[in-house]
This record gives sequence, structure tokens and C-alpha cells, in this order.
Amino acid sequence: MDHVCVVFPLLPGKTEEARAFQRELDTTRKSDYDRSERRIGITKEYWFVASVPGGDQLVVYMESPDFTRALGQFGASQDAFDLWTAAPDGTEAVPFAAQPAALGGTPLVEHIADLERRV
Repeated sequence: MDHVCVVFPLLPGKTEEARAFQRELDTTRKSDYDRSERRIGITKEYWFVASVPGGDQLVVYMESPDFTRALGQFGASQDAFDLWTAAPDGTEAVPFAAQPAALGGTPLVEHIADLERRV
């Protein structure tokens, strides 16, 4: 199982837009969201907003048996929901957050340890 965490700096004044986007995924688009995640192989996904001195950050944690494959499927998808998710305002992916290319392409999160217990 791949465990992936990414952090996107939220653009100034866009934190509520990020929250509204996730609320829409959790309500009116929930069935499409579930279908998409199942199709590409994302088994778990959590979104967080972290308010830190440098500004708000969007933290996304995902699990997938093969995240590279899932990301490739999502990127190549022509599914209407996937296209909307990638560019909900019709202009750019996640328009409320700085994109990795704009940050110099450097990894934003490094996995340094893990602990998992089954109860």
C-alpha cells in the first residue's frame, strides 16, 4: 500500500474556497467522488487545512495499492468529474493553492517514518 501526503500552500485569501471545494465533494458530488476514487484506486483520502505562520496549507493524505498508477489514470482521465476536479473553475488544477511547478518542482513532503497498529 502506498501512503502519500502532499502539501500545497493556499493562496492568500483562498482558504474558504478550499473548504467550499471539499464540502462540495462531500455533499453534492459525493457519489461521483467515490466512483472516481474507486476507479483510479485511491482507497483513502483525507484533506486538512493547516494554519501556520507562513500561511494556510492544504494537506492531502491518500492511500492506494499503486499511487503512481492511480495518478496516471487520473491525469489521463476524460471523465467529466475528474476533469472538473482537476480544474473546478475551468482554469487550473486546484485554483486555490500554489502548484508544485510554481514552487520549483521540489518535493513538498518527505516520508521519514511510519507506525501502524492493528487493534
